[in-house]
Amino acid sequence: MKKLTRGLSALLLCLGLLSGCTSQPEASKQDAIPFEDGQYYAVAYLGYQQIDDLDYYVEHYLDHDSLPIHYLSAGDYYLVIPRYTGMELSLYRNDLETSQPILIYQDPDCQPFILQCNASDIFADATIRLTYKDETAEFSPFISLKDGSVDIGTQGLDITKDS
Repeated sequence: MKKLTRGLSALLLCLGLLSGCTSQPEASKQDAIPFEDGQYYAVAYLGYQQIDDLDYYVEHYLDHDSLPIHYLSAGDYYLVIPRYTGMELSLYRNDLETSQPILIYQDPDCQPFILQCNASDIFADATIRLTYKDETAEFSPFISLKDGSVDIGTQGLDITKDS
């Protein structure tokens, strides 16, 4: 009986040790984004009429490079990364003539995406609304004519390289 008990104990010990050898799921690179309280998204300016440095953002902040691209107009490219899984996205085109936003896309579980917008320097033609639980963040990305900085609203984190 003692031999059977020892044998079972040894078997259980080996199984316990082996179960610790299973690989842990790899952390998302998005977890490395240094969000602060009150920030619900990160944005990077990628360039005017062409995408620059996407490889940098994939290497540092994204788990893959297959990103949907939403084209509103032939202007600036922005990478938008929601902070939380399960954030709802509503994307609007701002009508120049009526100044009314027109809903063009919705996603109940927003993933990172690229947006091309703002063919005009004086009119932001996109509005992005991200909702998580009871919180909503809304912004229109643009390049400031005053100092050339990237303006992404008060609830976002600018992760533009060299910003």
